[in-house]
Amino acid sequence: MKDFRADLFIAFLGYEARCTHVARKVEGIACRKIALTSAGHISEFSYALNKAYYLKQGFEIVPVRGEVPDLEPFLPADSSGKLNILFDCTGMSQRWYYELFRWLSVLEGYEKVMLRFTYSVAEYTAPASAPKVKRIQDFLSSETKKKKLKEALILGLGHEENIARSITRMIKPDLQYLFYTDPAIDVQYVQKVLVNNHEIISDTPIRNLIAYPIRNGQSIYKSLIEIILPLRNEYALTLIPQGPKIFSVAAMLVHLSYPDVRISYPVYHKKLALEKHASGEPVLLDISFETDE
Repeated sequence: MKDFRADLFIAFLGYEARCTHVARKVEGIACRKIALTSAGHISEFSYALNKAYYLKQGFEIVPVRGEVPDLEPFLPADSSGKLNILFDCTGMSQRWYYELFRWLSVLEGYEKVMLRFTYSVAEYTAPASAPKVKRIQDFLSSETKKKKLKEALILGLGHEENIARSITRMIKPDLQYLFYTDPAIDVQYVQKVLVNNHEIISDTPIRNLIAYPIRNGQSIYKSLIEIILPLRNEYALTLIPQGPKIFSVAAMLVHLSYPDVRISYPVYHKKLALEKHASGEPVLLDISFETDE
Protein backbone atom coordinates (compact mmCIF):
# COMPACT_ATOMS: atom_id res chain seq x y z
CA MET A 1 0.00 0.00 0.00
CA LYS A 2 2.74 2.49 0.93
CA ASP A 3 4.54 2.00 -2.40
CA PHE A 4 2.00 4.38 -4.00
CA ARG A 5 3.06 8.04 -3.76
CA ALA A 6 -0.29 9.79 -3.49
CA ASP A 7 -0.88 13.51 -4.01
CA LEU A 8 -4.38 13.17 -2.58
CA PHE A 9 -6.00 10.54 -0.35
CA ILE A 10 -9.81 10.37 -0.41
CA ALA A 11 -11.62 8.17 2.13
CA PHE A 12 -15.13 7.89 3.54
CA LEU A 13 -16.34 8.67 7.04
CA GLY A 14 -19.19 6.26 7.71
CA TYR A 15 -20.58 4.13 10.50
CA GLU A 16 -18.81 0.85 9.65
CA ALA A 17 -15.67 -0.02 11.61
CA ARG A 18 -13.89 -1.04 8.39
CA CYS A 19 -14.01 2.55 7.03
CA THR A 20 -10.62 3.38 8.59
CA HIS A 21 -8.90 0.08 7.70
CA VAL A 22 -7.06 1.42 4.63
CA ALA A 23 -6.10 4.66 6.41
CA ARG A 24 -4.50 2.61 9.18
CA LYS A 25 -2.56 0.61 6.57
CA VAL A 26 -1.02 3.80 5.13
CA GLU A 27 -0.82 5.75 8.39
CA GLY A 28 1.60 8.66 8.09
CA ILE A 29 1.17 9.06 4.31
CA ALA A 30 2.45 12.50 3.28
CA CYS A 31 -0.29 14.10 1.17
CA ARG A 32 -3.55 15.97 1.51
CA LYS A 33 -6.17 13.75 3.12
CA ILE A 34 -9.94 14.18 3.04
CA ALA A 35 -12.76 12.06 4.45
CA LEU A 36 -16.10 12.50 2.69
CA THR A 37 -19.22 12.06 4.76
CA SER A 38 -22.98 12.12 4.26
CA ALA A 39 -25.89 12.68 6.59
CA GLY A 40 -26.98 9.04 6.88
CA HIS A 41 -26.47 7.01 10.07
CA ILE A 42 -23.97 9.48 11.56
CA SER A 43 -24.73 8.50 15.16
CA GLU A 44 -24.61 4.73 14.66
CA PHE A 45 -22.01 2.04 15.30
CA SER A 46 -18.40 3.23 14.76
CA TYR A 47 -19.03 6.68 13.30
CA ALA A 48 -17.71 8.66 16.28
CA LEU A 49 -14.59 6.48 16.61
CA ASN A 50 -13.91 6.76 12.89
CA LYS A 51 -14.26 10.55 12.97
CA ALA A 52 -11.91 10.85 15.94
CA TYR A 53 -9.32 8.70 14.16
CA TYR A 54 -9.49 10.67 10.92
CA LEU A 55 -9.13 14.00 12.74
CA LYS A 56 -6.16 12.70 14.72
CA GLN A 57 -4.48 11.65 11.46
CA GLY A 58 -4.93 15.08 9.86
CA PHE A 59 -7.89 14.36 7.57
CA GLU A 60 -10.23 17.15 6.54
CA ILE A 61 -13.84 16.09 7.14
CA VAL A 62 -15.85 17.09 4.07
CA PRO A 63 -19.67 16.90 4.24
CA VAL A 64 -21.16 16.13 0.83
CA ARG A 65 -24.04 18.43 0.01
CA GLY A 66 -26.04 17.22 -2.95
CA GLU A 67 -25.89 13.89 -4.75
CA VAL A 68 -22.15 13.70 -5.47
CA PRO A 69 -18.97 15.19 -3.97
CA ASP A 70 -17.15 18.09 -5.64
CA LEU A 71 -13.48 17.09 -5.61
CA GLU A 72 -12.08 19.86 -7.81
CA PRO A 73 -11.18 22.18 -4.86
CA PHE A 74 -8.96 19.50 -3.33
CA LEU A 75 -6.66 18.94 -6.30
CA PRO A 76 -3.06 20.05 -5.72
CA ALA A 77 -2.12 23.36 -7.35
CA ASP A 78 1.09 22.03 -8.92
CA SER A 79 1.52 18.40 -9.95
CA SER A 80 3.70 18.82 -13.08
CA GLY A 81 0.97 17.38 -15.28
CA LYS A 82 0.65 14.17 -13.29
CA LEU A 83 -1.67 13.33 -10.43
CA ASN A 84 -1.78 10.30 -8.13
CA ILE A 85 -4.98 9.71 -6.15
CA LEU A 86 -5.50 7.06 -3.47
CA PHE A 87 -9.25 6.47 -3.27
CA ASP A 88 -10.78 4.24 -0.60
CA CYS A 89 -14.45 3.58 -1.36
CA THR A 90 -15.14 1.44 1.72
CA GLY A 91 -18.72 2.15 2.83
CA MET A 92 -19.24 4.62 -0.02
CA SER A 93 -22.21 4.71 -2.38
CA GLN A 94 -21.83 3.40 -5.93
CA ARG A 95 -22.89 6.78 -7.31
CA TRP A 96 -19.93 8.52 -5.68
CA TYR A 97 -17.23 6.31 -7.12
CA TYR A 98 -18.89 6.17 -10.53
CA GLU A 99 -18.87 9.97 -10.64
CA LEU A 100 -15.17 9.90 -9.70
CA PHE A 101 -14.43 7.65 -12.70
CA ARG A 102 -16.53 9.81 -15.01
CA TRP A 103 -14.92 13.01 -13.74
CA LEU A 104 -11.37 11.69 -14.12
CA SER A 105 -12.12 10.47 -17.65
CA VAL A 106 -12.76 14.08 -18.76
CA LEU A 107 -10.50 15.96 -16.32
CA GLU A 108 -8.34 18.57 -18.04
CA GLY A 109 -5.01 20.00 -16.96
CA TYR A 110 -3.22 16.70 -16.37
CA GLU A 111 -1.36 14.51 -18.82
CA LYS A 112 -1.90 11.47 -16.62
CA VAL A 113 -3.94 10.64 -13.54
CA MET A 114 -3.14 7.41 -11.74
CA LEU A 115 -5.93 6.23 -9.47
CA ARG A 116 -5.28 3.56 -6.87
CA PHE A 117 -8.78 2.39 -6.03
CA THR A 118 -9.11 0.37 -2.85
CA TYR A 119 -11.66 -0.95 -0.41
CA SER A 120 -11.80 -3.20 2.64
CA VAL A 121 -13.70 -6.46 2.33
CA ALA A 122 -16.11 -7.09 5.20
CA GLU A 123 -15.51 -9.88 7.66
CA TYR A 124 -17.82 -12.76 6.81
CA THR A 125 -21.05 -13.04 8.76
CA ALA A 126 -23.91 -15.36 7.88
CA PRO A 127 -26.66 -13.36 6.13
CA ALA A 128 -29.76 -12.52 8.11
CA SER A 129 -33.16 -12.88 6.50
CA ALA A 130 -32.88 -11.44 3.01
CA PRO A 131 -34.70 -8.18 2.25
CA LYS A 132 -37.49 -8.37 -0.30
CA VAL A 133 -36.86 -6.86 -3.71
CA LYS A 134 -39.40 -4.13 -4.48
CA ARG A 135 -38.34 -3.31 -8.05
CA ILE A 136 -35.36 -2.99 -10.37
CA GLN A 137 -34.16 0.56 -10.91
CA ASP A 138 -31.75 1.90 -13.52
CA PHE A 139 -28.66 3.26 -11.82
CA LEU A 140 -27.37 5.13 -14.86
CA SER A 141 -28.96 6.31 -18.06
CA SER A 142 -27.94 4.23 -21.06
CA GLU A 143 -27.92 4.83 -24.77
CA THR A 144 -31.06 3.33 -26.27
CA LYS A 145 -31.02 1.44 -29.55
CA LYS A 146 -33.72 2.06 -32.12
CA LYS A 147 -34.53 -1.53 -32.98
CA LYS A 148 -36.20 -3.92 -30.55
CA LEU A 149 -33.66 -6.34 -29.10
CA LYS A 150 -33.80 -9.44 -26.95
CA GLU A 151 -32.90 -9.01 -23.27
CA ALA A 152 -29.62 -10.29 -21.84
CA LEU A 153 -28.92 -10.10 -18.10
CA ILE A 154 -25.46 -10.15 -16.54
CA LEU A 155 -26.02 -10.66 -12.83
CA GLY A 156 -23.54 -10.66 -9.97
CA LEU A 157 -24.46 -13.08 -7.20
CA GLY A 158 -24.42 -12.14 -3.54
CA HIS A 159 -24.72 -14.51 -0.59
CA GLU A 160 -28.26 -13.56 0.42
CA GLU A 161 -31.07 -15.97 -0.37
CA ASN A 162 -33.72 -15.36 -3.07
CA ILE A 163 -32.49 -11.94 -4.25
CA ALA A 164 -31.02 -13.18 -7.53
CA ARG A 165 -34.09 -15.31 -8.22
CA SER A 166 -36.38 -12.32 -7.55
CA ILE A 167 -34.35 -10.22 -9.98
CA THR A 168 -34.56 -12.75 -12.83
CA ARG A 169 -38.30 -13.18 -12.31
CA MET A 170 -38.80 -9.44 -12.65
CA ILE A 171 -36.60 -9.01 -15.73
CA LYS A 172 -37.39 -12.32 -17.49
CA PRO A 173 -34.24 -12.22 -19.66
CA ASP A 174 -33.86 -14.19 -22.88
CA LEU A 175 -30.26 -14.90 -21.90
CA GLN A 176 -28.47 -14.69 -18.56
CA TYR A 177 -24.92 -14.86 -17.23
CA LEU A 178 -24.08 -15.25 -13.55
CA PHE A 179 -20.87 -13.91 -11.99
CA TYR A 180 -19.71 -14.99 -8.54
CA THR A 181 -16.47 -14.59 -6.63
CA ASP A 182 -14.24 -17.64 -6.22
CA PRO A 183 -11.77 -17.47 -4.62
CA ALA A 184 -13.09 -14.98 -2.09
CA ILE A 185 -11.51 -13.69 1.12
CA ASP A 186 -13.45 -16.30 3.10
CA VAL A 187 -14.42 -19.71 1.69
CA GLN A 188 -17.64 -19.57 3.75
CA TYR A 189 -18.81 -16.71 1.55
CA VAL A 190 -18.42 -18.76 -1.63
CA GLN A 191 -20.23 -21.71 -0.06
CA LYS A 192 -23.15 -19.50 0.96
CA VAL A 193 -23.34 -17.93 -2.53
CA LEU A 194 -23.62 -21.39 -4.11
CA VAL A 195 -26.16 -22.70 -1.59
CA ASN A 196 -28.41 -19.64 -1.52
CA ASN A 197 -28.42 -19.32 -5.32
CA HIS A 198 -28.72 -23.04 -6.06
CA GLU A 199 -32.01 -22.74 -7.97
CA ILE A 200 -30.90 -20.01 -10.37
CA ILE A 201 -27.47 -21.63 -10.86
CA SER A 202 -29.16 -24.93 -11.77
CA ASP A 203 -31.23 -23.12 -14.42
CA THR A 204 -28.17 -21.49 -16.03
CA PRO A 205 -25.93 -23.26 -18.60
CA ILE A 206 -22.54 -23.98 -17.09
CA ARG A 207 -20.79 -21.94 -19.80
CA ASN A 208 -22.75 -18.91 -18.54
CA LEU A 209 -21.44 -19.27 -14.96
CA ILE A 210 -18.31 -17.15 -14.48
CA ALA A 211 -16.16 -17.25 -11.35
CA TYR A 212 -13.88 -14.28 -10.72
CA PRO A 213 -11.02 -13.71 -8.26
CA ILE A 214 -11.89 -10.94 -5.82
CA ARG A 215 -8.37 -9.48 -5.95
CA ASN A 216 -8.15 -9.09 -9.72
CA GLY A 217 -10.31 -6.25 -11.00
CA GLN A 218 -8.62 -6.32 -14.42
CA SER A 219 -9.65 -9.96 -14.84
CA ILE A 220 -13.28 -9.14 -13.98
CA TYR A 221 -13.35 -6.26 -16.47
CA LYS A 222 -11.86 -8.47 -19.19
CA SER A 223 -14.43 -11.24 -18.54
CA LEU A 224 -17.29 -8.75 -18.77
CA ILE A 225 -16.00 -7.28 -22.03
CA GLU A 226 -15.54 -10.75 -23.57
CA ILE A 227 -19.22 -11.48 -22.89
CA ILE A 228 -20.62 -8.07 -23.80
CA LEU A 229 -18.96 -7.36 -27.14
CA PRO A 230 -20.42 -10.34 -29.09
CA LEU A 231 -23.92 -9.64 -27.70
CA ARG A 232 -24.32 -5.89 -28.22
CA ASN A 233 -25.89 -6.00 -31.68
CA GLU A 234 -28.45 -8.67 -30.85
CA TYR A 235 -29.28 -8.00 -27.18
CA ALA A 236 -30.19 -5.12 -24.90
CA LEU A 237 -27.75 -5.66 -22.04
CA THR A 238 -28.53 -5.12 -18.36
CA LEU A 239 -25.74 -5.48 -15.80
CA ILE A 240 -26.76 -5.86 -12.14
CA PRO A 241 -23.62 -5.95 -9.96
CA GLN A 242 -24.61 -7.71 -6.75
CA GLY A 243 -21.90 -9.27 -4.59
CA PRO A 244 -18.45 -7.86 -3.74
CA LYS A 245 -17.85 -4.20 -4.56
CA ILE A 246 -15.00 -4.95 -6.98
CA PHE A 247 -17.57 -6.39 -9.40
CA SER A 248 -19.57 -3.16 -9.17
CA VAL A 249 -16.39 -1.17 -9.89
CA ALA A 250 -15.70 -3.23 -13.01
CA ALA A 251 -19.32 -2.72 -14.12
CA MET A 252 -18.99 1.07 -13.80
CA LEU A 253 -15.83 1.05 -15.92
CA VAL A 254 -17.61 -1.06 -18.55
CA HIS A 255 -20.44 1.48 -18.70
CA LEU A 256 -17.97 4.34 -19.22
CA SER A 257 -16.63 2.57 -22.31
CA TYR A 258 -19.95 1.10 -23.49
CA PRO A 259 -22.79 3.43 -22.39
CA ASP A 260 -25.40 1.24 -24.10
CA VAL A 261 -24.87 -1.33 -21.30
CA ARG A 262 -27.53 -0.58 -18.70
CA ILE A 263 -26.49 -0.66 -15.02
CA SER A 264 -29.35 -1.44 -12.63
CA TYR A 265 -29.79 -2.28 -8.95
CA PRO A 266 -32.61 -3.86 -6.93
CA VAL A 267 -34.61 -1.56 -4.68
CA TYR A 268 -35.57 -3.22 -1.38
CA HIS A 269 -38.61 -2.78 0.80
CA LYS A 270 -36.28 -2.34 3.76
CA LYS A 271 -32.59 -3.05 4.28
CA LEU A 272 -31.09 -2.62 7.74
CA ALA A 273 -27.79 -0.86 8.43
CA LEU A 274 -25.20 -3.31 9.77
CA GLU A 275 -21.84 -2.91 11.48
CA LYS A 276 -19.03 -4.40 9.38
CA HIS A 277 -15.41 -5.09 10.27
CA ALA A 278 -12.54 -5.46 7.83
CA SER A 279 -11.15 -8.85 6.84
CA GLY A 280 -7.64 -9.35 5.46
CA GLU A 281 -5.73 -6.99 3.20
CA PRO A 282 -7.60 -4.32 1.19
CA VAL A 283 -8.49 -5.02 -2.44
CA LEU A 284 -6.54 -2.81 -4.88
CA LEU A 285 -7.16 -1.75 -8.47
CA ASP A 286 -4.84 0.67 -10.31
CA ILE A 287 -6.51 2.67 -13.10
CA SER A 288 -4.74 5.09 -15.43
CA PHE A 289 -6.49 8.07 -17.05
CA GLU A 290 -4.39 9.70 -19.79
CA THR A 291 -4.99 12.67 -22.06
CA ASP A 292 -5.29 11.82 -25.74
CA GLU A 293 -2.58 13.43 -27.86
